[in-house]
Amino acid sequence: MIILAYKARIIDRYGAIAALPVGFIILYFGSILWFFVLLIFFITGSLFTKYKYGQKQNMELAEHNGGARSWKSVVANGAPAAAFAILYYLSHNNLTFTLSFTGSISFALSDTVATEIGLLSKSKPRSILTGKEIDTGQSGGITIQGEIAALTGSLLIGTMCGLFLSEGTFSQIRVILPAAITGGMIATNIDSILGATIQAKYKCLNCRKRLEKMTIHCNLPAVQERGTSMVDNNVVNLLAALIGGVISASSI
Repeated sequence: MIILAYKARIIDRYGAIAALPVGFIILYFGSILWFFVLLIFFITGSLFTKYKYGQKQNMELAEHNGGARSWKSVVANGAPAAAFAILYYLSHNNLTFTLSFTGSISFALSDTVATEIGLLSKSKPRSILTGKEIDTGQSGGITIQGEIAALTGSLLIGTMCGLFLSEGTFSQIRVILPAAITGGMIATNIDSILGATIQAKYKCLNCRKRLEKMTIHCNLPAVQERGTSMVDNNVVNLLAALIGGVISASSI
């Protein structure tokens, strides 16, 4: 499966290496159905990442390497889910950690689709902190389209988890679905808050364009404008995925 994902450019070479232990842990400590939910996230997230990729590329906002996920992205989105699978196993299949797993994956997909659809919004995003318009692609910005996409993503994961992880009981489905939506949506917006506050932001000294990464722009190295240098988008995603898991688990 990982080889197919690599061939389809869903993940790059190092992403495939990182995906191997993450997938194995979820398959072994969770179940094949847990792994299937993870697979749904990676495939759906990749499709949205590649959606109108050329347009995003022209905007200088597309994911690098054709949208293939790097090892950092795999770890940021998959490690929390793997950790919750281990806790699920150690707790003798406690529903709390099923919900934690659901919340982390729900966030991961909600955040991905919110970002990819939000980038294509005709109206500029607004800061989640101030409500003022900010440049498209800046962390901390939200759009109506992005919020709707996030809700759709959390609903998809919640539905899949409700069907596959509920052990066939309607009472668990009634718990898992709202937990996924709550954890996914709240964590997605917390991700935006973290992106607006602690994530490192850079600026091109020549054209003054704000950038999300330390890079070369206009043949000049970008300089850090604010945030914490060790905190990039992947670190923020990792924190938000853990938060999403905790929020979903707290819903029971």
